[in-house]
Amino acid sequence: MPAQTWSITTHDVSIAIQTAVEGARSRGITITVAVVDRGGHLLGQLWMDGCKLPSTHVAMCKAWTSAMFQRSSGDYATGMAPGGGAYALFNAFPGRLIPVGGGKPVMHEGFCIGGVGVSGGSSEQDDEIAAAAAAAIVGTTTP
Repeated sequence: MPAQTWSITTHDVSIAIQTAVEGARSRGITITVAVVDRGGHLLGQLWMDGCKLPSTHVAMCKAWTSAMFQRSSGDYATGMAPGGGAYALFNAFPGRLIPVGGGKPVMHEGFCIGGVGVSGGSSEQDDEIAAAAAAAIVGTTTP
């Protein structure tokens, strides 16, 4: 029997973006949200009116980091500092790996199927919004 592969659909991307935008509005902030597949390839991105331009790149990198390493991007903050145990990893992916809160892997039945990255608020706000958006994807994902 062939292996069943789960993936993020365009509908899932829309739900995640909508969830993130609603979370940002409820906090009174403007964000960029990015959704990637399990290989870190961009599936969808939206930047709210008035968000800062660098947040477009940062959100994408947070999503990539969480999908590629199957962990929250903020989990690497301490280890990626100079002298930290994962500092070499940070240097292996310059300009892509971002060890700051706001990136969450999308996990389904123990497998990483993608990532969500949010940038524009504080690290804590971005992390909360990304978590809600990732959860929204899992709630709508179909085989």
